[in-house]
Amino acid sequence: MIIQTIPLTQISEDPTQPRKLLNEESLQGLADSIRQHGVLNPITVTSNGEGGYIVVTGERRWRASGMARLESIPCIVTEIDPEERLTLQLIENLQREDLQPLEKSKGLSHVKTTLNLTNREVARRLGISERSIGYLLDLLDLPEEIGEAVVSSPNRPSDGQLTEKHARFLKQLNAKPEIQTAVVDRIRDEKLTGEDTGKLVKALRKKPERSQEILKSPMDHLEEFFGEDPAGVVFGGDAQPQEARLSIYAQRILDFLPSLSGIALNQLSVGEAQQIEDSLTSLKMAVDSLLKSCKDRIGE
Repeated sequence: MIIQTIPLTQISEDPTQPRKLLNEESLQGLADSIRQHGVLNPITVTSNGEGGYIVVTGERRWRASGMARLESIPCIVTEIDPEERLTLQLIENLQREDLQPLEKSKGLSHVKTTLNLTNREVARRLGISERSIGYLLDLLDLPEEIGEAVVSSPNRPSDGQLTEKHARFLKQLNAKPEIQTAVVDRIRDEKLTGEDTGKLVKALRKKPERSQEILKSPMDHLEEFFGEDPAGVVFGGDAQPQEARLSIYAQRILDFLPSLSGIALNQLSVGEAQQIEDSLTSLKMAVDSLLKSCKDRIGE
């Protein structure tokens, strides 16, 4: 790896860069640091074919260096195709702590559309789960003002802020914007957790005709609006809803379980045990895939 010092005037931004907005205050802080300590990590650039260079990664450092009135910046010059360049830029952006979830969503959508990729292909390129890709892209379906308010707080209480988990439940109310806004207000006023929001949204979807009553009910009273839960426990005395009845597919799975418990491994040969292990491995893969699809469908 060879590091070259290149004049800032020979470097330009990449017009396909998925990150469109840069925080001016954050840039100014970086510029102050660069003015005092210099650029500690070189940026990565590639030739633009006209004697200049395009930023691949490190656009913030490049811009901040200009604000710090530097004339040149240390660079790693690389040859890279446009698709790989776009992927590297998105990876760099996704790793930024100050990047809001909606910005991540827009970046993912840009890469997915530009490269004509599926969610699975995007996930494979970025090294994150397909489920996470789906959750982030779901934010684009929310009203703009709600999507922009969503923050990342995976390791601390939301404290009244909207998190990605809140957003997954709020999306289920897109067809009812007034109710959706009321739920957002309650999240903020009562500092509801993602789990609390899930219960509230579930009640609102089960009993839409009682929305105003539900919105005013204490969290510990929401179960009375659920009707009958999947285990058959009745709340509020309502008739069993159709979707709560055990489906034919669920019954097939339950009917299959006794056949597994009837296998006596201590009476089988090593070869037979190996065959069972192989079969169970295939079964586990099928179950894991089905479980993932169920959770995606439920919105967990």
